[in-house]
Amino acid sequence: MQTIILALIVFCSSSFFSMIGLGGAIFYVPFLYWLTGDFISSVTIALLLNIVTSGSAAITYIRKKMVDFKVAIPFIVASMTGAQAGAHLTKIVPIEALLLVFSLLMLFVGEEMIFSRAQLLYKDKHIGENKRYLLIVIAGFLIGMVAGMLGVGGGTFVVPLLLVLGFTIKRAAASSGFIVLFTSLSAFIAHASSWNQDLHMLAILATASFFGAQMGSHLMHSKIHPETLQKMFGIILWIMALKMLSGML
Repeated sequence: MQTIILALIVFCSSSFFSMIGLGGAIFYVPFLYWLTGDFISSVTIALLLNIVTSGSAAITYIRKKMVDFKVAIPFIVASMTGAQAGAHLTKIVPIEALLLVFSLLMLFVGEEMIFSRAQLLYKDKHIGENKRYLLIVIAGFLIGMVAGMLGVGGGTFVVPLLLVLGFTIKRAAASSGFIVLFTSLSAFIAHASSWNQDLHMLAILATASFFGAQMGSHLMHSKIHPETLQKMFGIILWIMALKMLSGML
């Protein structure tokens, strides 16, 4: 029964997160940590679900020609390199410090999702081609490092950054989903060597994640206004961050 409930939660979460270009790890890590009390294991499972969710959504977005490969490819190379470095940092940084950083990350990203301050600041400002790619490489490496260290795919940073670069919310979400697939894969490979999990349960959760992302990505392309989901997600992040911080005090 517990596995079925978890599968339903993963299905709904994957549907929701695939609409806004995220893999869902920023939700899965604290959620699984509350259930298991094992941060490293929660990170690894979250990364696996991130891979499945992002990969499933990417199939739809590539077919609909919504992914900007000129931006995505250099971002992927930089973020995969950073993810490897971040994954190794997880093994030496105290868990309490990681949880604090994760909580602050959720507060910061939630604020940007709700108010879009960075988007408004850079709206209608032209960024030169050379500066643009330099920004992508530097940001990609740093985002990948955070992704590897905290077990997130990086979409929480990638989407706002692409919006700053002038992408529409739908194109930013689609390109982010493609990028997150590879960032999560790189971080997962770095974490998987010390991992031991119930493969039967993971297969069920991965299946739920795949089909949830399929539904969400099709809805985003045809019917849903992602701006509304973006603000809802920001509120959810704030609630979860405050819950984590209160539990640490």
